[in-house]
Amino acid sequence: MLLVVDDEEGPRASLEVVFESDFDVLLASNGLDAIKLARERHVDVAILDILMHGMSGVDVLRELKALDEDIEVIMLTAYETLDTARQALRLGAREYLNKPFDIPTLRAAAVMALERRRSNKDLKAAHARLSELRKEVGGVSASADAASSIVHDLNNPLTVISGYMDLLNRQLQSAPKVEGEELEKMKANIARVKAQTERCVEISRRYLGARRRGLDDRSSVNQVLSDVKELLAKHPSAEGNTINLNELDEPRHAAMNATDLLRVLLNLTTNALHACESAHTVDVIAQYLPHGYSVEGFRDAEHERFVRAEAFPSDKALVALVVRDAGLGIPPAVVRRLFNEQITTKPEGKGTGLGLGSVKALVLAAKGAIHMVTKPGEGSSFTVFIPAA
Repeated sequence: MLLVVDDEEGPRASLEVVFESDFDVLLASNGLDAIKLARERHVDVAILDILMHGMSGVDVLRELKALDEDIEVIMLTAYETLDTARQALRLGAREYLNKPFDIPTLRAAAVMALERRRSNKDLKAAHARLSELRKEVGGVSASADAASSIVHDLNNPLTVISGYMDLLNRQLQSAPKVEGEELEKMKANIARVKAQTERCVEISRRYLGARRRGLDDRSSVNQVLSDVKELLAKHPSAEGNTINLNELDEPRHAAMNATDLLRVLLNLTTNALHACESAHTVDVIAQYLPHGYSVEGFRDAEHERFVRAEAFPSDKALVALVVRDAGLGIPPAVVRRLFNEQITTKPEGKGTGLGLGSVKALVLAAKGAIHMVTKPGEGSSFTVFIPAA
């Protein structure tokens, strides 16, 4: 909805003609009528004349922003002064244009204002959803094991959301105009925030008993890998490091809930990114093993660990997911304790110890297996075997 406020009939009528094909247009001849309309109707963009009888355009701007801070406002004037312009921009006006106005410029300004309004709306909706999620998670008993697991498993997507929120807020606050490539980047980032929020909701529902059954018990391997790539694209741990992600040549499914497989890969990949403080490479490789895979040679040793479910089907088709880093390797004393509930390979204060224990529980629940090999000074690899669906 576009609100046009001008005490002269000519400009009002001409603006109605200019925008009637793009907006639902509301007209007001004075400030009081404009405020009344804004209270009764949903206004997205307002075009205000600065000099009017009664309330000035700046006064109307102040009142509109008090009603809804996200209303986008374009100011028009035939008598520009620097102080007035500064005041209007300080109060949140998006554009400040002179009369007689250039129609293409004004149309472009209004369209950009509407895009910004929608972007703000999407961003706030994602933020509200995230706040609801945090309250939902906070409602779980603090003494329950699930509460700790929720916080740990949500950490990766929440970190990404937080990063995008900060980025978007800086863009919205610092840029007087958002258009072209910058606008497209902002819209893409908002879409990512919404997607990450939905993933957080999905993970939380697993613990709160609201997860669907049936088709959710299998996952598209390449889709999950794509989600991992997306989740880690802006993650602080990935900065300066290289992540190589190799998908399957053709679509395959694993007999594991997609959320669970996503959690497993996120835990292993973020651990790999933390393998050393200097920049290094992490590979995530998917393989399809159509005739099963012999695990008879795997064992627990100084530089090796192997865990598998009792029902692990080594004689049937498997999906293998390898997460390999070029870090410092894992000390033998830590190798012996891997996959315990409270073990962490990160420096003191940097890890909760829940990650690998969670990975083990999820993989074994899916009748899978995990094989870890590490070499001092050369890095480590974790291979997860899941029955193919």
